[in-house]
Formats: sequence, structure tokens, C-alpha cells
Amino acid sequence: MEELKRVSEMLRGVQYMNEHQAIRIRNFVLKNDLCEILEIGFFKGKSSAYIASIIKEMGKGHLTTIDLESARNRSPNIEECLERLDFLDLVTPIYAQRSHTWELKKLITKSPRPQFDLCYFDGGHTWDVTGFGFLLVDFLLRPGGWIIFDDLNWTIDKSVANTPKMAQLYNKFSQDEKSTPGVRTVFETIVPHLGYTNVHEVGPWGYAQKPEKP
Repeated sequence: MEELKRVSEMLRGVQYMNEHQAIRIRNFVLKNDLCEILEIGFFKGKSSAYIASIIKEMGKGHLTTIDLESARNRSPNIEECLERLDFLDLVTPIYAQRSHTWELKKLITKSPRPQFDLCYFDGGHTWDVTGFGFLLVDFLLRPGGWIIFDDLNWTIDKSVANTPKMAQLYNKFSQDEKSTPGVRTVFETIVPHLGYTNVHEVGPWGYAQKPEKP
């Protein structure tokens, strides 16, 4: 827990994950012995730093995390956050030119294919990006592995209300899609369709476990 607290102190004021959420992930990871972790969407790297602190506490594991190339220009960016904490060796950031889905394709076609115990999914948020992203993540999760979806109730309408300048990004979306929670729709339709079990919600997060056997 000391490493996690150090992240809170050294990255105070950096968006987005808070300490309460980090402790929740820590407890879940330790309880289920989840060592190899995949993260979709790292923004400035605070969530990545929290996950790295858990890996350091366990003394094993690694984090692979994906975001857009534009994340390099954030201040601070993920490398700066990890360097402050001496966590660079615990995390592999991957920068996507257009979408995390292409980077997931690259991971799927690697030989040997990486396999993860946990995916923390916090990127895209729309129905198509989240849905296809989840299908690709499923290739990479070990049997019995877990996925945590963040922002179950996110909608385009809510996002635009908070950040009006983003409205132009969603001009081609219909009004019903703008008002529908894309992540939740994936969670309630595709996740059970693939046979995931232990499906439950805690706050804005949706948890699901990949079946041990197909």
C-alpha cells in the first residue's frame, strides 16, 4: 500500500484515477493474483502508475497500456509520471496512430501471443469502439481472466455537455446513439453472449470473468 500512497502524493492533481479507485483495483488484483495486466486508455498515465504500484507491491507482473499517439503531448505524459516514480521498467506504453484496435491486432498476431490476467478498459466508450475492442481483448485474456469496464454510464450527450468543443467529433452519430451508454450496451449484450461469468457492477465499473473453458 505504501507504493500506492506514493503515487497519490507524487501525482497529486493529475487526472484521472483517484486513490479510492486505485485501492479497489489493488484489492481485486491481490485477491485474484492477477499479474499480467492490459490497460486500454492511459491518458496522462496516472492509472498506469497506480497499477504499476500494485505490480511492484506483488513483486511480479507487468502492465501493457495503449493510448493514442497524441498522448505523448500531454503534460505530464505517461513517461514523465512513471519516471518520477521509478516505474518505467514495470510498464510498456503503446501509442496508437488511430485506434487501440489496430494495436490489439498486433498483439493478437504476435508469436507467442501475449496473454493477460486482467484488462482495465477505459478507452473509446462508444458502442463500436468498445464492442470491437472487447472482442479483440477476449483473444488476449487467459481463460479465467478478468475485464473491468470503466464508465458504464458514459454517453456522448454527457461528454459534449461537459466539453462542448468535442461536439464536432460526433456529428455523424444519431441522437439515439448519442444518448445511449455505449460501454453499458457492450457490457449487457456482448459480454454475456461470450459466456463471461461473475458479471457485476461496482460504481461506474463493470466486472466480468472469461470462462475457464470455451
